[in-house]
Amino acid sequence: MIDSKGEYFIKDNHKFRTDQVEVLASDAILIYEVLRIIGSVCLFAESHYNRLKISAQLTGVHLDVTFRQFENNITQLIQSNSICEGNIKVLVQVGRGKQAAFYYLIPHNYPTTEDYKNGVKAGLLELERSMPKAKTVQQKLREETSRFIQQEKIYDVILVDSEGYVTEGSRTNIFFVKEDEFYTAPSEHILSGITRQRTLECLAELKYNCIEKPISYLSISDYDAAFLTGTSPKVLPIYAIGSQKYNVNHEPMRKLAEAYNKLVDSYLAKEQAKKM
Repeated sequence: MIDSKGEYFIKDNHKFRTDQVEVLASDAILIYEVLRIIGSVCLFAESHYNRLKISAQLTGVHLDVTFRQFENNITQLIQSNSICEGNIKVLVQVGRGKQAAFYYLIPHNYPTTEDYKNGVKAGLLELERSMPKAKTVQQKLREETSRFIQQEKIYDVILVDSEGYVTEGSRTNIFFVKEDEFYTAPSEHILSGITRQRTLECLAELKYNCIEKPISYLSISDYDAAFLTGTSPKVLPIYAIGSQKYNVNHEPMRKLAEAYNKLVDSYLAKEQAKKM
């Protein structure tokens, strides 16, 4: 069932009130994207659309939605609900020879100023995402990770695969830092987020080396700092994973966070200028 927090949702280019309940087929393939709205602008819309296409291809689906339709439906959703800030979910349902695309507002939980200053806590959980490179609805994984997050009172759970390697957060990607070198799991083993991709671009511009390699959960004490990346948290320092503490004022990490924020501001300014 579509759980929209706005007054309206969009389905296949048409606007509906949220009390016009839509029931999703239980046997359908569900691929999705979560996008952030800042100042009524959708952040990195084209990148999210491209990843939606990749998810469709990986699940054997031809995506019927064009980028223009994707963009127009998001604009219609923003205008219909008069939103300036928030998160949007784009959910494509495929089944029984039919395809439908839903656009709706979802709850968001952005880190506080204190979270960015002091960092957040994460925990480890041995759990794997099936078909990790495709962003598909995996309800069992979502339920298990949400339960663990609430139980441990942490910001996010870091997944560990069957071989003992750290892969990604349940809703984020994770990086580790040693001196001025950055480390993250290989792209082919994870769902590489849009924020992660932009983070890698920022690291290249800053001339910092980023190494993609399997990281054992037993080796997380070898690093000076760690941080999460994602649609809602952007670049968010971690002060602890379980009992392992990290330096939240690590200078290269702080420079990266500043560079990412500048990248976002530049993108938003360009998009807002197009509207004038």
